[in-house]
Amino acid sequence: MAYNEDSSASGHDEPWIQWFCGLKGHEMFCEVERSYIEDGFNLYGLRTCVSNFSDCLDLILDRIGPDDSDDSHLTQSACTLYGLIHARYIITAHGLDAMYNKYASKEFGTCPLVQCAGQPVLPVGLKDEMGADTVKIFCPKCQCVYHPPPVRSRSSHHGGAGAAGVDGAAFGTTFPHLFLMTFSNLVPDPLPKDSAYIPRVFGFRVHMSARQRTSGGSNTSTSSSASATRQQQREPNSANITDNKRRSSTVGRRSIEGRDKIENSVAIPSETVQNQATIGLNAKVGGRKGGAGANTSTAAPLPKQSNEDDGSTKKTKSGKRKNENESGNSNNSKNSKKSNGEKRRRKSEN
Repeated sequence: MAYNEDSSASGHDEPWIQWFCGLKGHEMFCEVERSYIEDGFNLYGLRTCVSNFSDCLDLILDRIGPDDSDDSHLTQSACTLYGLIHARYIITAHGLDAMYNKYASKEFGTCPLVQCAGQPVLPVGLKDEMGADTVKIFCPKCQCVYHPPPVRSRSSHHGGAGAAGVDGAAFGTTFPHLFLMTFSNLVPDPLPKDSAYIPRVFGFRVHMSARQRTSGGSNTSTSSSASATRQQQREPNSANITDNKRRSSTVGRRSIEGRDKIENSVAIPSETVQNQATIGLNAKVGGRKGGAGANTSTAAPLPKQSNEDDGSTKKTKSGKRKNENESGNSNNSKNSKKSNGEKRRRKSEN
């Protein structure tokens, strides 16, 4: 907590709480009600956070005078205890009302962003533990967190560390958001999307690629490397030529081997056909010799030849029939001629 020996409470007649809130840089603090501090339920769990808890509490409630507590360590502990009590008080109904008046009068400051146009801010802590981080300011319009501006002291006796030295745990992480939920009429309209600042050079937007270029030396190095790669691409090395020759030779060998395989695969069926023909002839001969006991399985692969044989037998049978018919017809004609000659002889005799 922001406290110096130069800003000690020795010799003042005002209450300790008013003295503490009146220090330079403590403008964000509100005065906690005495009745709230006297209630032991509101102070549950704080005894282990501060050493000399009873003496610090008596000093805050003015039970002991500042002349009786010349120890600076006790005063520093009392400031820490008041900060923890303050973080609990400002989220109550009375505490929110007290902070409302300070927010309306812009005692917490305004947003440093130009687009927010002086939007009032609220104090916030990034951590709830004492000594973790200092207090920050939260803007409800741009939804961003900023460092508070440093407070310049008017004299050495009222210097202090300013708002930058105030512990963030004295306000906590809950206060600004609960405050805006309670007083919803204070929530401003969000920033429009086209309100963002756009960097321009002579009226033209700065492209993202321009930020990637760091210096002129790096540009020259990159250009030289690019030209070197281009030359390598244009002028092939001897190693590349040899590799290409090897690849072409291997490709030629593979093509020759593939052609041989194709020829061998083509020659195989002709041999098989010849073997099947010889097997069929042997089966025929064996069938004629063996008669009914011949093996019929060997003659199966040659169905065409058996069909030709059947056709020849059919042709011979038909030829025999034709010859028989022709001989029959000739005999009939001869018999008819004989009968006609006999008839003529009988007529002449009569």
